[in-house]
Formats: sequence, C-alpha cells, structure tokens
Amino acid sequence: MDEESSAVDVNGAPITIGSNVRYINTDTIGEITDIKTDDEGTWALLDTTELYYRVDTLQITDKKASVGKEYSLSEEDVKERIKKQAEDIQSSTLEEVFQATGGG
Repeated sequence: MDEESSAVDVNGAPITIGSNVRYINTDTIGEITDIKTDDEGTWALLDTTELYYRVDTLQITDKKASVGKEYSLSEEDVKERIKKQAEDIQSSTLEEVFQATGGG
C-alpha cells in the first residue's frame, strides 16, 4: 500500500514528499522529506526540524522555511555589546529609570 496516498493535512489536503507544510501548534514550516505509517497514525518528516509530525497536525502552505538567516556572534562582538550595555546603564540616573509619566 502506498503510504503517501492516505496522507492528508488537517484540512484534508493531500500531503506528499516535497510538500511545504506548517506545524499548527508552533507555526514551524518545512518541507516533507519522508512519510510513514505505523499503529499510531501517519507521520511526516520535516526537513527543518528533522522530526516526524502526525499529518493531522500539519497544514499545506505556500510559505517556505527561511534558510541562511542564522548568524553567530564572535566573542569580541559579545564583549562589545556587554560593555555598551554597562555604559548605558551607568549613564542613566535613578530619575530616568523610575520616571513616571501619565495623565490624571
């Protein structure tokens, strides 16, 4: 039996390998790379998380997962950010920190 033929999303739309889907509980988006069925249901593997999700928790989408947006900071960048935050804190006065505004 072809497992893909019975795979449908939460709205009843067919899911196949290569489909772009959204996991409805966390809005995770990815492409289906594998589909399998066991005693507990039909599962689809998302490429972005490398996890299997029950197909009835997925929704077909036109959106594609963003790729290459991850970045890392060097140790020097982190130190510079901490130093800047410390300077900003020291230049603040208690009046600025506790300044209350409002009408009345």
